[in-house]
Amino acid sequence: MFSFFKFLQNSIKNLKQNKGLWFTILAVLSITGIFLSLYLLTHMTQNASKEVYTNIASSYDKNLKNKFYEKELEFKKILLSVNSNTTLINEVQTNDLIAVGNSIGSYNKSFKDSGFETLQLSFYPVINQVNQYRNSINSVITSKNKVFGLEVLFDGIYLVYIQPIISEDRIVGVLELKEELHVFKDVYTKEDSIFMFLLESRMLNKLSINARNGKYREVVNDLYVEEARYDGQFFAKIIENGKEEFANMMDLSYSVDDQFYRSVREISDINGNVIGVVLIGQTVANSGSFVNIVDKMTKTVTTVALGLVISILLFMF
Repeated sequence: MFSFFKFLQNSIKNLKQNKGLWFTILAVLSITGIFLSLYLLTHMTQNASKEVYTNIASSYDKNLKNKFYEKELEFKKILLSVNSNTTLINEVQTNDLIAVGNSIGSYNKSFKDSGFETLQLSFYPVINQVNQYRNSINSVITSKNKVFGLEVLFDGIYLVYIQPIISEDRIVGVLELKEELHVFKDVYTKEDSIFMFLLESRMLNKLSINARNGKYREVVNDLYVEEARYDGQFFAKIIENGKEEFANMMDLSYSVDDQFYRSVREISDINGNVIGVVLIGQTVANSGSFVNIVDKMTKTVTTVALGLVISILLFMF
């Protein structure tokens, strides 16, 4: 061991005497260390960016769940008000369907007059317990429990709240309150975000011919967008990026390109079947965008690091 240290000491002494070689070795080691530090710094910055994007995707996901929950509470509140209408309940109990229809019509007119264009109340009479309606209505009749969720109906994609009317432990009717899912687009627009729903191709047949023909266009992987409703640039960029990038986005739950940041999650209907995906995004060009801030942070760190390297190299030479 002593011999090794002595050999090392002599080698360093000889190198110092050969100043050209000594300087060259120091320069190579210094430059290697600088570039290694630059790589580590850049790598750490990129990882930090990815973590930010992942956290934002998670935040968007929680925000969407909260919006569904808020909509459920809103529907529940409206139906509580409807159930407290003793005149309507008496009409239901006496099976006066004409009077019930008029009362329901009054509610729907009130919704439209208040600016809720797609909010609609419906009534389903229950004369016997025979399955006579669609699955979700029949399920409420059988279970006597209210349900809330998404459904692809004949005329569109709706948020629905279905509630039984029970008299003397017997269901005498079912109330349904529904509103188009696309109402969330306006909600997110007010928050400077972009909302888009892509419907799976197998669900298109649930829509009427009038509701789907000439209105839906394939985006990627048998997912279709109602073209006139949503930001054309937003879904055009997904088409441009292709299937591989979309698959990568589904794995990560987000994607970032030169135009948009977008988070994605699958959406199930009231029966638990996956019917499509929701994308929520933001324009990168927006100066207040968190994507812009993260991008600037990454570029700043890289620029400073490169400047440091150049300065050190100039000082050395």
